[in-house]
Amino acid sequence: MLSILRFQNIALFGSLEVDFSTGFTAFTGETGSGKSIFIDTLNALLVSKKTSLDNRLVKKDSIFSCIEGVFSVSPLIKEWLTNEELEVDDDLIVSREWRLKENKYKSRFRVNGTLVNREQISSLRSLLLDFTLQGDSSTFNDPTNQLYLLDSLSSNKIKELSKNVSEGWKIWSDCNTQLKQAQEQINNLKIESEEMKNIYDDLVQLSLEDPNEDIKLETNQNRLSNLLRLQEGISSLLLRLSESLDEYPSLLDHTNFCINELKILSKIDSSIQTILDNFSLITNDFYEVTCQIKKYQRTLEVDPCSLNDLQNRLSLLKFYQKKYHRNLAELIQYQDEISYELSLRESSNNIEELLSIEIDKRKKRDKLNNELSSFRKKIALQFEEKLIKNLKKLGIPNVRFKVVFQESEPTINGIDKVNFFFSANPGYPLAPLSELASGGEKARVLLAIKAIFASFNTRNLLIFDEIDSGVSGSVSSCVAKMLHKLSIHTQVFCVTHQPLIAAFADNHFAFKKQLIAGQSISTLTNLGEREARQKELASLAGGNIVEANAYAASLLEHKAA
Repeated sequence: MLSILRFQNIALFGSLEVDFSTGFTAFTGETGSGKSIFIDTLNALLVSKKTSLDNRLVKKDSIFSCIEGVFSVSPLIKEWLTNEELEVDDDLIVSREWRLKENKYKSRFRVNGTLVNREQISSLRSLLLDFTLQGDSSTFNDPTNQLYLLDSLSSNKIKELSKNVSEGWKIWSDCNTQLKQAQEQINNLKIESEEMKNIYDDLVQLSLEDPNEDIKLETNQNRLSNLLRLQEGISSLLLRLSESLDEYPSLLDHTNFCINELKILSKIDSSIQTILDNFSLITNDFYEVTCQIKKYQRTLEVDPCSLNDLQNRLSLLKFYQKKYHRNLAELIQYQDEISYELSLRESSNNIEELLSIEIDKRKKRDKLNNELSSFRKKIALQFEEKLIKNLKKLGIPNVRFKVVFQESEPTINGIDKVNFFFSANPGYPLAPLSELASGGEKARVLLAIKAIFASFNTRNLLIFDEIDSGVSGSVSSCVAKMLHKLSIHTQVFCVTHQPLIAAFADNHFAFKKQLIAGQSISTLTNLGEREARQKELASLAGGNIVEANAYAASLLEHKAA
């Protein structure tokens, strides 16, 4: 429950501290007296999303403003604080403060003195407050919210079945994702394989073996391009080395003559033998060089057309290097890699195994979905019965109500999509509640739903903002009794204009707007005394002062009885 609410520099209220008690608390006051602002402060303290309301509550020209609520700590709140690694104390203190910086208001939240973010506050809100505001249609228009309400009726069993459904769906989803990925991969691999096969065939036709082939070809191209000059030069060298003319002996002729002469001289003087040996080595080198030149000469005996073939080959190699952005060594490696990859892709894949697993998990998922759906339909029948009973008490004697199930695509929450169908008058067919119900009927349906869920609701505080709007006087007593019954299970706040409903409250606060020093100030007074309360009820009743006072007194007497 909310035990204390503090304001500092809040629009219309200024600075204020209010203590609250358990049970049913009514808030009354004239239009514009501050009731809506008061509700807005609770909405802003435990905000669910960012709205323009955030800064509107700040008192004009204030540098610092704050809203602080003190709540009792339930087991669920303790669990939430522990999970969020926040301090657990006897009370839960939630605050929101605004500071003016650079002409803009910056707000931040604290829980038990520790800064928290908006997402944490939103999750805490769901454990502390339940708002039912005037004209609120989210319950009627949102199938997800309606399903959540239905599931709340049997929390333990539903939690177990929902957990099984969630786990089953996740397991199936993972398998289905793997299967789709494998199928997509196979399709992609098929396309890639065709492209790779084309590249491989292209490279195979090139018959690449030597990574230095292009360098060798360029060398040969240069040699063949200068073939005539090479032939002339080699012939000239051989002529001088080994081919003698009549009057011009060759180099080898000269060396042979020198060898023979040194042999004769060495016989005369043995010390010349060393010179002979050294010269013989030189002569042998001449012979070796001559043989190498002759061997090279034979390589120059080529077909002139070979130069054209060589240039064509060299041009082809350069084209492929440019085409695939690789040199010859990299092209040979690329060809080997493609060959290896193609061989791997030709091996069998596990698509059949994945398909079998996906089918099995889908069957289990569907089985769990059907179990949850069947249980929800049983709960729906109980819900229909209880709601119709409550609505008859609230002055709709011919009411019909039906939870309509529609099967949807399986999700983490199952296969059920529900819609609340309603008819208030005989002869009118059932139709979605949001389409048919009047404002007063919607208010009563909301109250009837809250009455059913109060015993299952883990929230500390139910807040009704003019839930009695559009309700006639004859039904007000039923509304009041139901609100009071709700307060047995949880703290109830109700903003109302109905004196009968206010009279049934355990606690009664009155809003009044006053003009002080040229500024409108709203005050919130706890009407603890019977006389003050009777006066406020008479004001709500209006009409003749004497009659209104008598009516107010009778209401309080009836409440006391």
